[in-house]
Amino acid sequence: MAKQFYPIDTEMIERIKCVMQEENVRMTSFADNLGFDKGSLSKILNAKSPCPNSLLESIAHVYNIRYKWLLTGEGSMREEEKPRISTTQGVPYYNVDFTLGFDIMENDQTRNPDYLIDFPLYNRCTCWVNAHGDSMSPTISSGDMVALQQLEDFRYLISGEIYAIVTKNGLRTIKRVNDKGKNIQLIPDNKDYSEQQIPKEELMAVFSVKACVKAY
Repeated sequence: MAKQFYPIDTEMIERIKCVMQEENVRMTSFADNLGFDKGSLSKILNAKSPCPNSLLESIAHVYNIRYKWLLTGEGSMREEEKPRISTTQGVPYYNVDFTLGFDIMENDQTRNPDYLIDFPLYNRCTCWVNAHGDSMSPTISSGDMVALQQLEDFRYLISGEIYAIVTKNGLRTIKRVNDKGKNIQLIPDNKDYSEQQIPKEELMAVFSVKACVKAY
């Protein structure tokens, strides 16, 4: 494709920023990953310079984004992808239940994964596990599989986001969280279930929920 420039388009700029947000990357790293000049990228993102098609092509190639979506906003951001079982690449799947209620699950953490799940959009995650129960319905349903990214530091959690929580007494649950300082409030999406509050000192591990797919 011959090099060309598109007129300044604030909606296109927002789509580029959306990619940065999805990939959790700052402008400097974004430019480096694309092999694009940082100063030029800054002008484009601040609507001070037109966007070249070469930038859109690079974003599409590096981050697996549909060029047409970047240009027009039509359709989905990425080509439809589906997870597949693999023995050579992907993210570990553990046959472990995270309850969507507040029950304590008796099965222990599996030491070795049953297999790998190759799903390019989420191959940077820590692992895949099972969801069980109805309290997060319809967002997450019983029998779904969820991709988790373990947090190294969970002293400060983003209120309103969904996390998978593991406590020292064996509770494994998936809930929206309201960070209240020394405590966290666990909030179900299903209004038939009640909220619960636990001290942060009881937390053993916290994962950000990155994806949810129906079980195989």
